[in-house]
Amino acid sequence: MTFPLRPITDEELPQLFHALQDPFGFHSDGDDVEDFRLTTELDRTLAAFDDEEMVGTAGAYSFELTVPGNLLVDAAGITIVTVSATHRRRGILRSMMERQLDDVAERGETIAILTASEASIYGRFGYGLASQSSSWTLETDRATLARPSTATGRLRLVDADRFLEAGPQVYDRRRREIPGAVNRVQAWWDVWQKDRPHTRGGQSARWYVLHEDDAGEVDGMLAYRRNRDAEHGLSRNVLTVDQLYGADDEVEAALWSFLLDHDLIHSVAAHGRPVDEPLRWRLADPRRLVTTDVVDDLWLRLVDVCGALSARRYGTTDRLVVEVADPFRPHTAGRYLLDGGPDGAACTRTDADPDLTMDVADLGALYLGGVTATALHRAGRIEEPTPGAVRRADVFFASSPPPWMTTGF
Repeated sequence: MTFPLRPITDEELPQLFHALQDPFGFHSDGDDVEDFRLTTELDRTLAAFDDEEMVGTAGAYSFELTVPGNLLVDAAGITIVTVSATHRRRGILRSMMERQLDDVAERGETIAILTASEASIYGRFGYGLASQSSSWTLETDRATLARPSTATGRLRLVDADRFLEAGPQVYDRRRREIPGAVNRVQAWWDVWQKDRPHTRGGQSARWYVLHEDDAGEVDGMLAYRRNRDAEHGLSRNVLTVDQLYGADDEVEAALWSFLLDHDLIHSVAAHGRPVDEPLRWRLADPRRLVTTDVVDDLWLRLVDVCGALSARRYGTTDRLVVEVADPFRPHTAGRYLLDGGPDGAACTRTDADPDLTMDVADLGALYLGGVTATALHRAGRIEEPTPGAVRRADVFFASSPPPWMTTGF
């Protein structure tokens, strides 16, 4: 039995949103549907139908992805992928993934990215684990900074309107320096600023802070929530970071200091932060920053291998022949000569003997520098026909800073 696939119409958007609720485990209302309408690219949606019933969904956002070298690449941000529980194991997911990647290729996008609700789903479609994120807590009464911020200027508590006049510009400048980050369109901010009560996780509405430099220009942004709790008359209140970005590390350190210096606050919590959070290294006692979770974050698939490999910069000048297997899209498989360095890169197909062999998913994992070739080689995911090629690839694909997916989608 086949299930027709096609983009949805505007009139069908409430039906699509309803189809998401059981797979993702939520109930919704009319406000959520309208928020969803603001950010959905209808021509990038895909739905599978059983008669009139919508039994599979998928979509994509048109993103700019920052890649090593602070360069921007057009990428498809895959989203809202579901199959109804009544129609599992009938080939719907596979057919949607095939159709979607064909569309990505036709649009000239070299990369597809996603965040996965389950980490076991997307490897078979060529997506590799390209970045991770961490969550942590820090008790404020033990959070002495051995290296305080040197940023000058001032901090200002502001309302949401003032924050949204300047905050998006701070984010946009910062995301261009972080491999794995994507742009946020105005519709994203329009939905975010509504701060719907059911999106707060039981915490307060947001507070907003801007940092201004000596000239009065905004160069840092912070949004946070708090809960209220006490034990034996002692505060157990928690501040939870929602957004924190600065023009540089010193501005970000000033924003962290603001949070840690609060009265009546037991701890600061942060979720979805970079794995190399510099705050730990500013603390007099780095053990006090307790990592509570490290999880996979961004998954990446190369759709046009040469287009993607030539779009980033590399840690050292080298030439590597990479043999790529791609069972899901066999025409992508082959041998590629990558000649690159800090100033540019070129990629062509070749018949030369390979230095490295790997699945396209593992090339996706390497692409942003979030894992070393050595780690993948030790895990049995990369082979090394040319002795020493794995160590060369470690330096070649390295990224500083490591990739960080700064925003969910």
